[in-house]
Amino acid sequence: MAGEDSSNNQYSGGKNPRQLLKIEGDSAKFEGKMDISESIEVDCEVNGELKVEGQINIRENGIVNADIDTIDASIEGDYDGKMKASGKVEIMESGIVKGSIKTDSLIINEGGVFDGKVSRITKIKKSK
Repeated sequence: MAGEDSSNNQYSGGKNPRQLLKIEGDSAKFEGKMDISESIEVDCEVNGELKVEGQINIRENGIVNADIDTIDASIEGDYDGKMKASGKVEIMESGIVKGSIKTDSLIINEGGVFDGKVSRITKIKKSK
């Protein structure tokens, strides 16, 4: 089931998204390429490619196998793929992440699992 919510979520993009797209359902499954102009909440199975101009929230029942380009990400469910986040990525207590993450801010809460590779977006200048 897909719907919209007027939640007032904060993210690193510097503005509050007006609408939040939700994809949820016990047997809901989506496969393909999505371009989201605000934020998205996933509480089902999603496969493919996602470009999110806000925040992606993978809820506890969410299973996402996709390449994701986003500002921020919050992961409570399962994620497998390549992610680039210009803001922050937070793996919550119930989150399980496999794959690679490219970001300057990664938070792994106690109980969260990360099995993969992480790299910075911005290069660190070496001091002489």
